[in-house]
Amino acid sequence: SSAERGRRPRLDDKPSVVLMKCEKARLQTFSSWTFFTDPQDLAQAGFFSMGWSDLVQCFCCGGQLSGRNLKDDAWDEHSKSFPQCSFILGHNVENVPLQMDEDEEGYIDYQLRTRAIVDETPYPRNRNMKSEEARLETFSSWPRSAPVRPRDLAQAGLFYLGKEDKVECFSCGGKLSGWEPGDTPWNEHEKHFSHCFYILGHDVGNVPLERDAGENEETVENPLEELEKLRQEKRCKICLDENACIVFIPCGHLASCKACSNKLNQCPICCAAIAQKIRTFIA
Repeated sequence: SSAERGRRPRLDDKPSVVLMKCEKARLQTFSSWTFFTDPQDLAQAGFFSMGWSDLVQCFCCGGQLSGRNLKDDAWDEHSKSFPQCSFILGHNVENVPLQMDEDEEGYIDYQLRTRAIVDETPYPRNRNMKSEEARLETFSSWPRSAPVRPRDLAQAGLFYLGKEDKVECFSCGGKLSGWEPGDTPWNEHEKHFSHCFYILGHDVGNVPLERDAGENEETVENPLEELEKLRQEKRCKICLDENACIVFIPCGHLASCKACSNKLNQCPICCAAIAQKIRTFIA
């Protein structure tokens, strides 16, 4: 094995990619892994799949290895390639083992939404696709038999990879395929890649497509989709469960339910300091 791209790993005790300090989160990145080494061994050894080619990266030191060359024990390969990694050396780097993570469902999502942690990975992953128009243009050869529309996919941050019905998120790099009737691109994106900063509402440079009145009329043709969108917009941006009912002053964002607002000092949408919290009632 050898380090990829000549990247020099970080040697301090702070994780290089905070978002991947949980073993469960690392394991989930191997959903389409096809190489020799067992994904569970890789996740335990601190690695997560980078989502393109066969590269894996250590959440702690940032060291990268080629998956096709990983034929020995993942921990040994990590130790040989990056012997100064703080995780390998047994330092406290806030790693969350799988057993602990299973008892803390939604832990990473909550910390991201409350901005308790910040992922230092560069976003968006694909800057060429941050424009919705650019994403939409990739669907010129999209299969007509596919049950989801290119416009909805592009709005959900996805662009076409040119093969079968495979798409990728411009922000997190997550890939989706196997679309079925009834699937909604935004919901599927949120279900499979709930940590995506675009899905969480962070500013990742997305450039929306301007729409005229005719397009808006077409959108209203499906009342069930319109109703589901309205329900999503009303949800608390922290727990994604209760309806938002607290307005933050001075920014004016309606973004949180009462329970979640008690834990916030900054608006989760714009990061502005909260001077006052006002409860609203929607008739």
